[in-house]
Amino acid sequence: MTTKSDVESVKVLPSDNQNITGEAPKLLLCSSIASSPDPGSNERITPLAGIGEEYPELNWYYLYLSNKELKRYISVFSGRKAVKIRTSSGKTEERFFCFKVFSYTTADHRKRFEQCTYTKEAYIARRDAARAVKEAFVTGSTEKLNTLTDEKEVAGNGWLFVCAPLDQLKLILSAMLPRQYLVTDYNTHRAAVIPQRQMEEFIYLYESMPYNIELMNRPLEDYLQKKQRIRITGGVFRGKEGCIMRLHRNTRLVFAFGNMTVAVSYLHAFPFEKID
Repeated sequence: MTTKSDVESVKVLPSDNQNITGEAPKLLLCSSIASSPDPGSNERITPLAGIGEEYPELNWYYLYLSNKELKRYISVFSGRKAVKIRTSSGKTEERFFCFKVFSYTTADHRKRFEQCTYTKEAYIARRDAARAVKEAFVTGSTEKLNTLTDEKEVAGNGWLFVCAPLDQLKLILSAMLPRQYLVTDYNTHRAAVIPQRQMEEFIYLYESMPYNIELMNRPLEDYLQKKQRIRITGGVFRGKEGCIMRLHRNTRLVFAFGNMTVAVSYLHAFPFEKID
């Protein structure tokens, strides 16, 4: 797949509210991933350190949608609903597409905080979710990964991440009304890309430890100033690079994620080294 193809898409606008406690997440001004990929997210992972396997020919793209449209596009991208496509002969035919999808909304994330319990049953549920993510990425199974996303359970507006060829996404988006657009990189004006490994890390962390992750309200470049840069040397985040900062009385690892910035808490659980 050619990831540098142009696609009709929206411009990334500034945001002053992308915290999970806010009303709704918005796009940040720029994307460090799209303009200069995180080295740790593009390295091949070893069986001891990684969750799965890197697939360089595939990348993740994403849209920000209202709740109604989010549910609708989950159904289409996961193959549960057909899309009416106009052929070159002028006829209209129904076609099914089945891609890997994953959704994120502030309402769903907040619900996980509210329902978080420190019981044996809750621990087992989070452990099983983490195993499901690992298995889905190791096997490359679209079906197993998509079982984590049920459009009927999605609440609120939010992000829809989809792993698919860019030309097929463009075909689907142009055929559906009202027209929706992929998020673009502010600098290149092309569809913003999240590497396969980094999407894998995000889903794994969100499913297993949702209380350890937070979407920040500024681009990564704003946090890199005068902050210590580090590289994770072990565990599922081996190779991940970012900066250390204190946030809400906790040490966080802050790194770029598409056009967003993610902060991970409980950094002491991962071995790391300083980067000069």
